[in-house]
Amino acid sequence: LEGGRFAVAIGIGVNVVAYPEDLPYPATSLSALGADCDAETLFLALSDAWSENARLWDDGRGLDAIRKRWLARAAGLGGEVAVRIDGNVVRGVFETIDEDCRFVIRDDEGSVLTIAAGDVHFGAVASARV
Repeated sequence: LEGGRFAVAIGIGVNVVAYPEDLPYPATSLSALGADCDAETLFLALSDAWSENARLWDDGRGLDAIRKRWLARAAGLGGEVAVRIDGNVVRGVFETIDEDCRFVIRDDEGSVLTIAAGDVHFGAVASARV
């Protein structure tokens, strides 16, 4: 980018109507869960939420305010997780995300691990020892 600036592209996927059935972990869709939602409505809600968090950032409250909001709504806190990193799987209990927004887990030996990136699985998928 101009002036040596950087940009990040972020994407998520939400199964609104259908979901893949040939995955190594459970999947579902909003429709299968009984939600009356279409892709446009979901997109608008996600866009509004994204804009609200961007305003938090721009208002000078920065990452800490967003982190606190995320933790207040985080699924799986205190539960079992499995994190796949470069083909290896690390298992433990999801403790928090730290001030740098790294995933923090406590492994079976009680060691605290901070993870910057990986594929995170919760619940039964995390418990499965394949």
